[in-house]
Amino acid sequence: MLVKFILQKNTVMSALKLSPFQQEKLQYYFNFFDSDGNGQLELSDLDGFMKKVLDFTGWDVDSQCARECHEVHECFFHTLMEKAEKGSDRINLAKWFRMWDGLIPGCMSMRNFPVWLRLLPKSLFRIIDKKGDEKIDAKELADFYVKFVGIPEGNVTSLVNYAMEQMTDHGKYPLTLDSYNQMFANFLIGRTPYGPGRFIFGCFEHMVQRTEFQLIQGPSDILQDPLSEFKRLQIAQHSPQTPNSLVKVKFFRAA
Repeated sequence: MLVKFILQKNTVMSALKLSPFQQEKLQYYFNFFDSDGNGQLELSDLDGFMKKVLDFTGWDVDSQCARECHEVHECFFHTLMEKAEKGSDRINLAKWFRMWDGLIPGCMSMRNFPVWLRLLPKSLFRIIDKKGDEKIDAKELADFYVKFVGIPEGNVTSLVNYAMEQMTDHGKYPLTLDSYNQMFANFLIGRTPYGPGRFIFGCFEHMVQRTEFQLIQGPSDILQDPLSEFKRLQIAQHSPQTPNSLVKVKFFRAA
């Protein structure tokens, strides 16, 4: 039975148009919502997700922010069940991949996705932006990485500094909702581990060359795979196991 399951899983993966890195990112995103960790997305996961949001943000359960966040994700969960399989009340990873495999091709920005998905990055932005000043700073991103994503605090400072460099073009542009939408689109669309979208959650098990991404005309709503926009950035590493131009960002399951 186990052999049959593995063969079925491998068949599904080989049929996907998603790149290995897209699958890695989307698997993390699946786990992000799978609050009970049972490998299935169910409506009951929404309660666990919202509890985590309220614990992190400090929002009152009856506050406008909490109600809006719940409405966005309730719509997401209900539509997810309808889109992935008619009549299903749960979604496994294979169905999740197939759904995204049908949604992503042809998309160049968040506005190309259906509205029930376009609201997700805005909601996540509000969760991270604890100050409510319409931009995410390094302290807020570090807080999110440690307390929501589960990255160990000792690993987060250098990661956040580099992430903010990449997402703001070395501080030229603030990380506003418009630019965050751009990054989130790259998180979904980017096929290689080079775009700034990899820092949305900052926790992917990939050995990648550190590179610089430059926002040519400031934040826009269109971001394709930006491999051609990059140039090599040499980073001095003192670990004998890690070449100088490489950095390993460890994968952590959502805490």
